[in-house]
Amino acid sequence: MSFKYEGLTQEEVEKRLEAGQINVAKNESSKTYGQIFASNLLTFFNTINIVLFVLVLSVGSYRNALFIIVVAVNAGIGLHQEIKARRLLDKLSLLNTSKVKLFRQGKQIELKQEELVLGDIILLGLGDQIPCDSQIIEGQLEVNEALLTGEADALTKKEGAELFSGSFVTSGTAVARVIHVGKDNYIHQLSHEAKKIKKQKRMLRDSLAKVVRIVSFIMIPLGILLYLKLFYVVGTGHKQAVLGTVAALEGMFPQGLILLTSMALTLGVINLVKQKVLVQELHTIDALARVDVLCLDKTGTITTGEMRVEHVEGLAEQPIEYLNPVVGNLLENLPDKNATAQALRKHFAPSKELKAVHVLPFSSERKYSAVEFTDATYYLGAWQFLFPHGNSRLQSKAQKYAEKGYRVLALAQSKEPIKTNFLPEDLHAQALIVISDILRDDAKQTLAYFKKQGVDCKIISGDDPVTVSAIAKSVSLSDAEKYVDVSQVKTDEELEYAVENAQVFGRVSPQQKKRMVQILKQKGHTVAMTGDGVNDILAFKEADCSIAMCEGSEAAKQTANLILMDNNFSAMPYIVNEGRRVINNLTRTGSLLMVRMMFSIALTVLTLFVGNIYPFEPIQLTVLAAFFVGIPSFFLSFESDFSQVRGSFLRLLFERSFPVGLSIAVGATLIGGIGAAIGISQAELAMMTILFSAWNYILMQHRIFWPIKRYRLWIFTLTQISFLIALLIGADFLNLAWPSLGHLLLLLPFLLVAPVAQSLLLKSSSFIFKKL
Repeated sequence: MSFKYEGLTQEEVEKRLEAGQINVAKNESSKTYGQIFASNLLTFFNTINIVLFVLVLSVGSYRNALFIIVVAVNAGIGLHQEIKARRLLDKLSLLNTSKVKLFRQGKQIELKQEELVLGDIILLGLGDQIPCDSQIIEGQLEVNEALLTGEADALTKKEGAELFSGSFVTSGTAVARVIHVGKDNYIHQLSHEAKKIKKQKRMLRDSLAKVVRIVSFIMIPLGILLYLKLFYVVGTGHKQAVLGTVAALEGMFPQGLILLTSMALTLGVINLVKQKVLVQELHTIDALARVDVLCLDKTGTITTGEMRVEHVEGLAEQPIEYLNPVVGNLLENLPDKNATAQALRKHFAPSKELKAVHVLPFSSERKYSAVEFTDATYYLGAWQFLFPHGNSRLQSKAQKYAEKGYRVLALAQSKEPIKTNFLPEDLHAQALIVISDILRDDAKQTLAYFKKQGVDCKIISGDDPVTVSAIAKSVSLSDAEKYVDVSQVKTDEELEYAVENAQVFGRVSPQQKKRMVQILKQKGHTVAMTGDGVNDILAFKEADCSIAMCEGSEAAKQTANLILMDNNFSAMPYIVNEGRRVINNLTRTGSLLMVRMMFSIALTVLTLFVGNIYPFEPIQLTVLAAFFVGIPSFFLSFESDFSQVRGSFLRLLFERSFPVGLSIAVGATLIGGIGAAIGISQAELAMMTILFSAWNYILMQHRIFWPIKRYRLWIFTLTQISFLIALLIGADFLNLAWPSLGHLLLLLPFLLVAPVAQSLLLKSSSFIFKKL
């Protein structure tokens, strides 16, 4: 079906542009540069750091103000990484820009959806996203408005019907006039609606938010109480009280953890972009790392999405040659542009001999299309849906083809006119058209990888389950013979049982795909879903991570978290591995960062109740954190660890850091108390406390990074040697003094007890934090 319209003239377009009647859409897929700067600079923690910086300067201790350099470097690194990722995403997003077909000055052209103006005449077809509120002026569509209303049923839209932006065309072709643009329609909410209708839980994001809430609630009261204790009760003087308070508060910040998380996720995005994977949500990487069930749409993922007609078997008395012009006339009048229609058009020559009276385009809900001609009506589609009450002859023939992995379509004839969603009673089969899917070369190896990694792969398709099963066997999917015809599943209980016990599903409707993902999530699985069509949208929204092919429909790409820009299914292992690498490294290095926060809080509480002085100054903590946390964490974040991620991120951080943090806090308090009682100077006690803290970090590094491979050994050795050199040559600058041999002997029992204390605390910490 072809359309010809004049559309707007250039003068009319310019008038609308001057009036602001342009479809400017807000891009929510990534942060703006302003948002990037604000998120890295205008933060609660940066504000507190600046206040602490001013306080330290006010007491004249400039060396202790050097912690602000670390804060600035951290913010700078965060800015650099996010800006770099944004630029890479912008370049790649150009390949994914949504285009709209429209008529202007008598010509059919394509423009970006934000270049449309009020009154434009647009052309819409299967899979298109409706960019603006519009009204059909010619043609007929079936539209899925699930993104707007939550109802998945396709709605038929005829001439005069209104189309809403944010919905998608599931069938048909039509010309429509734009009646609303910009803020007057749904377009400025489209990205939000498509990707955030159901806000997914992200363990990293939610865990960090919880830590920030806790620390923000307790740090200011603790800081005030600590200053009052040091100044009024202990009588250290204003300067020492300020330095002790600043050291305690600065140590409580989880800013390092937030920065490390942002850097790790951004680095993951950069690595994926280099592999031509467009990441539309940063925290999707968190879900990727935890995926244990991968739901695959057959077409476009296991297969290339291309098809070819292998054979036509006549079922009527007429010779087979009679069918060619019939199918040719059908295809000439049907607007369908899917892969099946393309394969049919390559095989059957187009014909215009018969006059069409009524056209019923294909839809994923009906599974068939039809054209009513003057003397007969012909239906083309899945035989089970054309003959829902059964047909033994068709079934036996189709079964043989399906068992070999072929898709089978039935051509049927009727004398009755078309009734939408109602099949005629006199329908009888004319032929079977046998079509093959072309397998991806890398599908077998990719599925074998996931099996080895413990990821359960399920193929969910709208095709004949026997055909899907045959294709699953050809790529060596486990239990491929255990297939389920979901169209025969009547109750939710039956569907739950099927999802748990089968790997291959055919005849699955869009609503059933969505429900299957929901069932898997309810069973505690982290679910990734791949697809390329309109029928995958509902499942995409439910999945923890959705992955679309670039050649798929605009609807699928707008909804997906990730887009494979080169349609390379073999990139899937790399994608999952990158998520696992990021989260596994972040869990280990994040534990190091949490230690400082844990012992700062615990040490502050102990100082308030039993201590006489806070044992650290800001500059001392800065050096300790640099050599035992910051530098190792940076280099260790590049390690490759593709093991499956298990357990709660926040619980693992607390379980690993709590024993070390409490050991340092209690040890430092005892060292300070005993040392002060026997007359050891504050500078010597500070050195002993620093050495004790460093020893606890070393014990922790060996525990959580075991086995110590060559790369790790080099990092730990170099940072520890550098730390000792810094203490040797910079003791005066750090306000430290090396204790005498006799005083050092006081430290020995603490060093010996530390591994035992950590071991005992480690056993109890899993019980303490089990609910996190």
